[in-house]
Amino acid sequence: MLRTLGLSLLLLTLTTFTAQAADPDPTGLWLTENKRSAIKIDRCGDSICGKIAWIIEGGMTTDSKNPDASKRSNPMCSLPLLWGFKNNAKNLKVWESGKIYKADEGDIYNATVTVKDANSMVVRGYVGMPLLGKSQTWTRVSSKDYPACK
Repeated sequence: MLRTLGLSLLLLTLTTFTAQAADPDPTGLWLTENKRSAIKIDRCGDSICGKIAWIIEGGMTTDSKNPDASKRSNPMCSLPLLWGFKNNAKNLKVWESGKIYKADEGDIYNATVTVKDANSMVVRGYVGMPLLGKSQTWTRVSSKDYPACK
């Protein structure tokens, strides 16, 4: 009985350690917290980057808030929103020193991305330091449910 209990505890410990050691994958399709768009995140060299892949019906169709007037007619579909992130070597769940474009304001902020688990991550935009910012939780979704915009 004690031997079985000990073996069970050992297996549980090894399983937990293996799950924590796994490199969380931020790539894929992510629904924003307000559920108005889905962002496709890919690897871009050593970084990650993301662009709009799906937009809710009736959502913004052009980059109308862009501070550069010559870009205000650019389509929202495939618009780059995230770029320049570097993986934190001490915590592989964290991507930092990146930028996020908030299209509905036309502003660019510093940003971090933290993968919480296989199906959720926290995106934090900020000015100056991360403490002075706002976070959103994004949820992994399927392209079957959120087909690519055109």
